[in-house]
Amino acid sequence: MKTICIAGKNSIAVDILLFCIENYKNCKMVCITNRTEKGVNDWQKSLEWFARKNNIDIISLKDIYFIKDLLFLSIEFDQIINPSKFQSEKLYNIHFSLLPQYKGCHTSVLPILYGEKETGVTLHKIRAGIDTGEIIDQEKIIIEENDSSLDLYKKLIQAGTKIVIKNLEALLSGKVTLHQQSKDKSTYYSLATIDYKNLKLDTNKTAWEIRNQIRAFSFRPYQLLHWNGNAYIECEITDEISIYKPGKIIKDVETYTKIATIDYDIILYKDVLSKLIEAISSGNNDLAKKLSVSSKVINSVEEHGWSALTVAVYNNNKLMVDYLINKGLDIHILNNNGTTLLMYAKDTGIRTGDWSIFYKLLDSGLSIKDTDYSGKHLSDDIDKCNMQKIPDKVKLLLQKYTVF
Repeated sequence: MKTICIAGKNSIAVDILLFCIENYKNCKMVCITNRTEKGVNDWQKSLEWFARKNNIDIISLKDIYFIKDLLFLSIEFDQIINPSKFQSEKLYNIHFSLLPQYKGCHTSVLPILYGEKETGVTLHKIRAGIDTGEIIDQEKIIIEENDSSLDLYKKLIQAGTKIVIKNLEALLSGKVTLHQQSKDKSTYYSLATIDYKNLKLDTNKTAWEIRNQIRAFSFRPYQLLHWNGNAYIECEITDEISIYKPGKIIKDVETYTKIATIDYDIILYKDVLSKLIEAISSGNNDLAKKLSVSSKVINSVEEHGWSALTVAVYNNNKLMVDYLINKGLDIHILNNNGTTLLMYAKDTGIRTGDWSIFYKLLDSGLSIKDTDYSGKHLSDDIDKCNMQKIPDKVKLLLQKYTVF
């Protein structure tokens, strides 16, 4: 029997393992988790949590050295692989760059910091060096003008998942075409290239360079750039040529700071997510709208995965639900447990007796069939006492997919 081993972390590893479980039932599945694995879902899915939920064996690296019919997939794995210790030749890695460029670390940060217009993902064979193996497949990713490192990382995950699944049959059979990496434009960056504990905004730069700094280090689960006592999440270059010394504050208000640079004045938008969530929760909608000037702020989530829209739905703040949806916020956003907005709207309807947000989300495209990461349906946590609080229209919808 063939063995497929997924080694790594996060949603990309989970989604690839799920695909393997569903499509290769004749193979044995095992996984190796990273040393930093906590076993709980946060802003990313946990590979350990998913493996335990699906009765997949979690093993160590040495446990698979002697398996001959093995497909080993390194997916953001944090251990060095020595191919000579394996009996299998089917050892592959997904790397978040267009190799041979950007070998090593910080692959969602450095391309933005250096002003690249594109990057990509590479599926390659694992060799003894660092990201040096022969290339099997690549997919380019366009770096948009306003992409942050978090935005780019999400694109890399999506493309990486796609490229592995696309090539999985060939990887299993071993019938892959290998292309030697070019010697030209080969670059490498170690973990020590960036010291995240001492990040500083260098304002003695052009507006373009400052914008790239803000974008490159805007990765909310871990860090934002701080300067002058504020955290900044987004920025906008104006058409005004700077007449002051670089770093001079021209204007400082609740939502942004405008400063001079080497060439053009730039607006730095402050991270006001916590203030925005508080304003929505308390019904201070005028303040909430005032705080919603940055698209990055209103599309951000706090540590549990709650966005401004999640908070508006939970608090039955219909005005802000309409306002945020009209601004283009993603209604398919999930919290860290995979809870949908429709699930929150259901709880709000039971609690308040007002089901208007629930119906609006249904009309906007959310599905009553959606489940969370544990497989729970929208109606699974409705007890008999609360069932009488649900309108007949909603009961009829639920009865199509569940049995009360």
